[in-house]
Amino acid sequence: MKDILRVPMFALMLLCLTLIVFVTIYILVARHPKLGLTLEKIFVGILFFTITGGSGLTAMPFTKIHPKVLYNLESTPPTIIGQIAIYGAMILILFPRLTKTTQKTVSIVIKWIAGDLFLGLFLLLMTLSGLWSETPEVTFRAILAMWGITLVSIYVGKVYSWLEIYGLLRWLTALLALWGVVKTNPALDGCWTGAFGHKNPFSFQMANTASLWILYAFKERKYRYLSLFITLIALIGLQKGCSGASRILTVVLISLWSYLALLKKLPVKWAFLCFILFLVGSIGISILVLNNLEAIIVDGLKKDMTLTGRTDFWPLIIDRINQNNPIFGYGLQGFWQFWRGSENPAYGIVVAKSGFVPPHSHNGFLDILCELGWAGLLLFIGSFFNNIFRGIKYLVKESFPESGLPLYLLTFMLMTNLTEGGLLGVGTYWCWYVVLSVKLSLDRTAKDNPQG
Repeated sequence: MKDILRVPMFALMLLCLTLIVFVTIYILVARHPKLGLTLEKIFVGILFFTITGGSGLTAMPFTKIHPKVLYNLESTPPTIIGQIAIYGAMILILFPRLTKTTQKTVSIVIKWIAGDLFLGLFLLLMTLSGLWSETPEVTFRAILAMWGITLVSIYVGKVYSWLEIYGLLRWLTALLALWGVVKTNPALDGCWTGAFGHKNPFSFQMANTASLWILYAFKERKYRYLSLFITLIALIGLQKGCSGASRILTVVLISLWSYLALLKKLPVKWAFLCFILFLVGSIGISILVLNNLEAIIVDGLKKDMTLTGRTDFWPLIIDRINQNNPIFGYGLQGFWQFWRGSENPAYGIVVAKSGFVPPHSHNGFLDILCELGWAGLLLFIGSFFNNIFRGIKYLVKESFPESGLPLYLLTFMLMTNLTEGGLLGVGTYWCWYVVLSVKLSLDRTAKDNPQG
């Protein structure tokens, strides 16, 4: 293929054909709004599928279109240019639709920030973090990538209803489960990794898939057998993923739906308190099972007593941050920089017993601390509790189960980021967090009215 493209005649013909297809699709989108909506959902689905979880898919061609290409030092100029061209083409194709759906965007953003001021300040801190980063060229490029997916997430929160978001969530997770069964990609220990390259993010998504589709099995009887089939596939993937934390997460998430149905009947203040108790109890049970019940860990969940060394290097990370840049951190993508050798801010952080050198904090909240310091972490925690409270208000006032999605997503993010990272980064943890924050600002008292 490369040899053919080097021939000017073939390259010119391919370019002309591409332009003809592009112009044709553009005209069709302009004339048929439903086609524009369908293509938009496909494009959003491709982006969110590519960046699933904290680090995204590791399978080709998704590694080439992942936005982290923009700040990855190993990325070649043709790859960066190609990615910009792909996403630019998507935006141009949808331009006739976007001229309508992006109206009143400024007022929407103001309303969103007013409803989640902590997150607004957090975004400001993130944007300015390149000013104090030791590698500003990397940080500023990472900021651009983050703002790219943030803008898409704001748009999704503005345009789509919770019912549409629930559908998008279901089908993205179903694709991951089906991919995992067709292409298991087992690690050396035999554990499935699917499209992720590691068992933990794969297993977390299997837990997510099972929890979303088992709810749909009860909600839509017409599609019950399909829902149960996908749930079964996800549970098989969960078992083959060999992640003890994910098995606990599955129980927590499935139990959450029944718990939310009960909370809906309570006054807002009592529902908020009971939800906080649920989170505390879930975290406590997870710690108890993973750290203290040796028989279960060794024989059932296949975990060691220190969360695979995490509790050994977490204190080292906190000490490193407290010694240097405790307030504002090292900037976005500014802490874990192994290519810098001894100048790497994370240099020397290692698990003493095994010699394991962690590539990240294995905790989403600690990663925020590394990159944006205590100021960033406190702002995010403030935003997180604010969205829990707003999520409770929305749950009590609106129709279930779609009204429970904000609290479901918050629970999923919290539980998965206790032992893995990705809460702040170019991934769907951040995307869904922005989406739910925007939605809760716009739909606090009114029912969803799809604008697409």
